[in-house]
Amino acid sequence: MIPDRTETIARLNSYLDQKQLDTAVEMLAQLHPADIADLLESLEEEEKRAVFQELDTEVASEVIAHLSEFSQEQILSDLSHRRLVQIVDEMDSDDAADLLTGVPEEVVENVLARIDAKDSEHVRRLLVHGEETAGGIMQAELLAVPLEATIAEAIDRVRLLGENLDYLTNVFVTDFQTKVLGQLSLKRLILADPGDKVSQVMDSNFHPIPVDMDQEEVASIFQKYDLLSAPVVEANGTLVGRITIDDIMDIIEEEVSEDILRMAGSHEDELIYGDKIWKISRLRLPWLITNLFGGLLTGYLLWLFKVALHDAIVLITFIPVITGMGGNVGIQSSTITVRGLATGDVDLQRLGRTIFKEVRVGLLMALACGFTLGVVAEIWHQNPALGVAVGSAMAAAIVIASLMGTLVPIIFKRLGVDPAVASGPFVTTANDITGILIYLSISTLFLKYIIQ
Repeated sequence: MIPDRTETIARLNSYLDQKQLDTAVEMLAQLHPADIADLLESLEEEEKRAVFQELDTEVASEVIAHLSEFSQEQILSDLSHRRLVQIVDEMDSDDAADLLTGVPEEVVENVLARIDAKDSEHVRRLLVHGEETAGGIMQAELLAVPLEATIAEAIDRVRLLGENLDYLTNVFVTDFQTKVLGQLSLKRLILADPGDKVSQVMDSNFHPIPVDMDQEEVASIFQKYDLLSAPVVEANGTLVGRITIDDIMDIIEEEVSEDILRMAGSHEDELIYGDKIWKISRLRLPWLITNLFGGLLTGYLLWLFKVALHDAIVLITFIPVITGMGGNVGIQSSTITVRGLATGDVDLQRLGRTIFKEVRVGLLMALACGFTLGVVAEIWHQNPALGVAVGSAMAAAIVIASLMGTLVPIIFKRLGVDPAVASGPFVTTANDITGILIYLSISTLFLKYIIQ
């Protein structure tokens, strides 16, 4: 049964206020490690450290793996080397590697030298790889059987080694050079005849993951093929680890959060820095400064067209709606494009189809919005020329915004830059500028008819 969070937090705070730390830890010991981690996140730094120090080592090793990087950093800053060694020794290799990534190198060496030699080797292997690659997220612990083994021998191996493996869904089949040739699901393994060879019943249609593949691509493969686990291999096919569905769920959450923050002109490190306002401000300022200068450029364009605005002050009425609609359309197009690039629905090899689709959508929206605004302008100010100018400008601004919202993320992707950064302030500011330029240029052409 999932405990009521509000009630549990109230009880926990009550125990801590009354200095009943043992009682608080006793209550937490009855909960799932993920629930304990969630409760720790709600505590102040000193309380968080005090409670964590009193947790059983096995429980603590699971709890710290569920904590945010910010909370991990707070706890690690006050954790003794002895306690850290005990916790790392209990963790799966991938969780241990993630935890040690934020620890000074000399401390990492000290910890790895004092844990089990095989576990130390596994963690060292993971630390070599990039944090956001298949090698960085994989578990070095796995279960493999040789190609010539029988089903009975494979089952014996599962019984011998499987107890220490979480999320064991597949047994990998290798040759004498430890190259992956296939895999066996536990279901197929149990249902097969014990005397059959593994090679007779293994699934050869599996999906090995290159060790240097980006984690986002790994998640895409898992989603596409509905995988529960997959082998990770070197370039020559040698088996080096495995990735399981729990790792993928973490990646998906991480990537979605990252994209949302970047689309807002923010950064995922804000979640790590907590209340460090100077560091958070430094992350937000670049995009705000970009917007500031974009706004100044928009103001400069208005100044250049001061004659038109002076002679036909009515034009000012429609500036907010022109820029606002252009920005909204641009954000819609860029969001769809960024999402398509992330899921593989937008193929960089077939860009024409994507661009053609967005242009057609943009044209339909442009005609509808341009006609509506033109009619409103004509009725409001009793000026047909104004209606034509405003409607045409709106239509042109929407088409350009739609095209820009599609092309900018694609260009960023081509340049090796995360396209999510193009979806927020960049596209909005660019569309404000182009919208104003289009509107005032068209209005200037119609000026002599507007001021009659």
